[in-house]
Amino acid sequence: MALEKFERLEEGLGRLLAAYEALSAENREILASQGAKDNEVAALRDKVARLEKERDQVRERVDGLLAKLETLMQGA
Repeated sequence: MALEKFERLEEGLGRLLAAYEALSAENREILASQGAKDNEVAALRDKVARLEKERDQVRERVDGLLAKLETLMQGA
């Protein structure tokens, strides 16, 4: 009877350890995926910052051209 309980305890611990190992592996995969996503987000933020800077430069150039055009039209 006692041996039977010990065997059941061993089986239960074996299943528990297997589940723990599976969850640990899944956790490592999730953390690796999160790291990759964090890198992707950082790259996208850099791209957005570059595009915003480029947009501002284009806006300044267009404003300058419009100002020149307006000056030409007033002189004509």
